[in-house]
Formats: sequence, structure tokens, C-alpha cells
Amino acid sequence: MKGDTRNRILVASLLLFNEHGEPGTPTNSIADEVDISPGNLHYHFPRKELIVAALLDEFQADAGRVLAPPDATISIDDFWVFLHDLLELAAAYRFLFRDLEALTAGYPRAARVLGQFARTLARLFEIYLRFLTDAGWFSIGDSDAPVVARNLAVIALFSERFDRLSGVSATADDNALRIAGSILNVLKPFSASDTGRYVGDLAAHYDK
Repeated sequence: MKGDTRNRILVASLLLFNEHGEPGTPTNSIADEVDISPGNLHYHFPRKELIVAALLDEFQADAGRVLAPPDATISIDDFWVFLHDLLELAAAYRFLFRDLEALTAGYPRAARVLGQFARTLARLFEIYLRFLTDAGWFSIGDSDAPVVARNLAVIALFSERFDRLSGVSATADDNALRIAGSILNVLKPFSASDTGRYVGDLAAHYDK
């Protein structure tokens, strides 16, 4: 039962952090969501920092699976599966990227974890782009690959922040669709002729 309550606290914390932000979620609200007393929550997590630390552990475990290096024989569909997994991960832990400044200021470990994640993601995008270029799906030069990869990582992780700043309000699912379409449109000019048609069709679908 102890483990079950702890897990319920983490699930509720993640949901509330994603909805209201970590700074805007007091521990009493988490206790109310789990339907336990503040004292019971304090028993499992004496400080709010420990909840954030536990969620960072969960994020790292999930990110490790998403960021597994691809095989050199990948296709555009393999890349698309990776992108979907990435967007699901970012949506599931969106408070980490929405509250980035507050988190990194208040939790030094968050800065290290998210910094490593961002660097690894950019490198992984570059690996995918180079493999897909070698396979004839794209035409991206050696000097362009790291630049395009970085742009894709920025779009994947921070598009929602830009949209919120611009006054665009959308659900997590709508945000994921918009991000997917944006990434496809960035890649479309680099596509080979047949690939470009396929990527264009996908982009049109996600732009709906």
C-alpha cells in the first residue's frame, strides 16, 4: 500500500504540474487530488523537491527508451515512429519545458537532466538525418545536418512555449499535431523527389 500511495502521489503531481505548472501547484493541492491528508503526503515526500526529483527519475527512464540510437538501415517510417514517441514523451512531461527557468533555478539537477536531454536529442536528430540521407530519403549536406537537427530539437521541445507566448491556446494533442506538422515542413525542402511527395502528404494531414 505504501508503494501504491507513493505512485498515486507522483501521478497526481505530474497531472497537476502539467496543468498548472510546478510553481503553481502547492503540496496541499496534490494531497487533495490523491484524497489523502497533507501529513500522509509529507510521510512519503517530506519536501516538494523530492516529488520533482522522483518525476525527473521517471522522465530519465522514459527518455532513455525514446533516445535509443537507431539502426543504420532505418526508413522514413522509423523516423516517424521515433518522432511520435518523442512528442508523447514531451507532452507527458510538458511541465519540465514550460517551467524551465523556474525549475532550473530551483532545482539544479533539473538543469543537468534537461540539458543532457536536449543535447542528446539534437545529436539523435542528426544521426537520423545522416542515416536517412545515406539511404536516399533526404539530401542534407554534412555542414547542414547539425543545424537542421538543432532546429528540429528546438521545434520539438519549445514550440508549445512559443504558441503560448503568441496567445495560441490548444490541447496537448493539438500541440503535438502542430509540432509534427512543423517538423515535416522543415524537412520537406531537403526531401528527395519521391520522399518529398510523401512528406508533403504527411504534413498536409498534420496541418489539418
